[in-house]
Amino acid sequence: MVVWSGRGILSVLVLLLSFVGFIIVLPKGYELHAVSYALLITGIFSWFLGKRWNNHPGRIIIDKNTGEKINLKTNHSIFWIPMQYWGILFTLLGLWILYLELFGSGTAQ
Repeated sequence: MVVWSGRGILSVLVLLLSFVGFIIVLPKGYELHAVSYALLITGIFSWFLGKRWNNHPGRIIIDKNTGEKINLKTNHSIFWIPMQYWGILFTLLGLWILYLELFGSGTAQ
């Protein structure tokens, strides 16, 4: 079960769609490359759009009865972690997998 708020689910969708796209485009035997490329693309997407959407000031309304100001702002997150932080995690994981595939295990093609 994926828990998200706002547009946070878009990070998961971009990850799935880019992974499927790379699986289709890359030749057989490059599945880990597809995973790492999909993670890198999703990381860039999540970082830039998460920063933009989560730093938006929101909309301030004033309660007529109390005169209190209320800020209506949507947080865009997955599992209560803001999208831009997922961008860092996705990028680091993608770079790590790519590094292991190219240099680490010696099984790179």
